[in-house]
Amino acid sequence: MDGMRLILSTVAFAGMVALCVLGWDYGGVGGLIGAGIGFVLRLGGRGLDWGERLGNAYVGALMGMPVGLLLGGFFALGGPYILRAVGGAS
Repeated sequence: MDGMRLILSTVAFAGMVALCVLGWDYGGVGGLIGAGIGFVLRLGGRGLDWGERLGNAYVGALMGMPVGLLLGGFFALGGPYILRAVGGAS
């Protein structure tokens, strides 16, 4: 991996972790859980050596963070709002 791609990839990962930590009350914990799940799921995948498997697991963590952040935000903010709206309708 050349230098610029490595820097971009590292900064993207660090930025997502920072976003999850800063948005902890708004579903950031979901982003970190999503990263952990993505890492574990991709770790057992294809790969000839552990370097390739760790690279796949890193990509899984990078893809799992925004999905987990989105779901965590829905459960933290959208879920209670929808429950209040449904409960108030009856």
